[in-house]
Amino acid sequence: MINRILNIASDVSLSKTTGKFMSDKAYGFDTVFFISKFILHNSINNSFDKSNLRQKAIDYIEDIFQLTKGTAGAVNYFLETINWLEFSNVLVKTGRNTYLVKERDVLEYLAETSENSYIFNYLVAYQCFKNDGLLPSFDKYCSEKDLSKKEEIVKDIYKVFCKLSPSIGTPDTQWSKQLVKYPFLVLGFINNQRKVTRELRVKEEFLTIEDVALNIEGTRSPIYLPKKNDYLKTFNVNYVRYYLKGYLFVSYSKIQTSEIIIVDSFGTNLAELKLAMLDDSKNGVSMSELDKEQYIKNVVKTRNQSIQHQFRKGLLDNNEHVCPICGFCFEEFLIASHIKPYSKCDDTYDAINHYNGLLLCPNHDKLFEDAKHMTIDAKTGEIILSPSAQNSVDFGGLKGKFVARPYIDNERRHYLKWHNERFIALK
Repeated sequence: MINRILNIASDVSLSKTTGKFMSDKAYGFDTVFFISKFILHNSINNSFDKSNLRQKAIDYIEDIFQLTKGTAGAVNYFLETINWLEFSNVLVKTGRNTYLVKERDVLEYLAETSENSYIFNYLVAYQCFKNDGLLPSFDKYCSEKDLSKKEEIVKDIYKVFCKLSPSIGTPDTQWSKQLVKYPFLVLGFINNQRKVTRELRVKEEFLTIEDVALNIEGTRSPIYLPKKNDYLKTFNVNYVRYYLKGYLFVSYSKIQTSEIIIVDSFGTNLAELKLAMLDDSKNGVSMSELDKEQYIKNVVKTRNQSIQHQFRKGLLDNNEHVCPICGFCFEEFLIASHIKPYSKCDDTYDAINHYNGLLLCPNHDKLFEDAKHMTIDAKTGEIILSPSAQNSVDFGGLKGKFVARPYIDNERRHYLKWHNERFIALK
């Protein structure tokens, strides 16, 4: 596939006017990954009309990237990815708003893993630099240790951008420099390079996966909505290095086959669930809470067992295999119990986020269910019981006890707060 990508991108250049070269995080590898899934899912006979898919794309993007409803820039993630895939010759424009998926196998490769999408972004940027004679300068940039000299190389490459790129517009503007900054981040990340600022300064800090991804904290999201980006934590750098080994500017020790296994994530599985829900919503109208509850239950429990498995796996991977209420530890009987039930979830993310759950024994799962008889204080971890549970022989002894602090010192507190309020409302 590496040679295939380089072959279809053989004509890319800063001067190319078909599509658009990457310029900022809207072209992030995770954006490309999720939008490629969307395009594959919604193309008919390998064709699609972006205007017809506009609202559906917005609904999908707002959910996947946890954006505030009505965010002005949401649709840009869809449109910019289309521009990027057209620039790279994966898509071909056939009308004012219509596109042909010319290279379906490449698009399927992008939609397979987020690592593949990063590899794609890297290779197209690499090929563009090669065609425009910039690879020797970038090679020199990678080997140079002095930051001031690295900055001079960046500025020299910027001059070439200003000469060739129709997107630059007015030179020496923040926008024109941004056009140089982002490809430097994409090419630099896997080559263990340092951060480049919007002013084209080279910083001491080394690049991280968050620098080349869009779906990170603070990106058009309200503070109370956690990002669905667990795939960033499991991003397999060795997988990327292994497949890009002939196109890197730094050397790494030999990578073993066992080191290139991709780990599945609920963040990526979520995209499949969201696409299926959008298909089943009627005439673009959102499902009612009851319909959504039943739909998610049916999909998670029958059509998409991998998501339910991921929810339970997330709990097992991140917690002791014991009930935090009583210490019951027979794993097969532990229940992956939701804190906020399906019917009350804000979106599909809440429904499958392992932080919206606890591993509970059958008895305490029932007691905790829908906050009817027990809750756990989101601030202190104290177990709080209903009057009937307090007065029972079986559960009265729990009064005044606490769960271990790690259970509440994380995103779970967000869901327990809802559970506390629900508990009070039912009394």
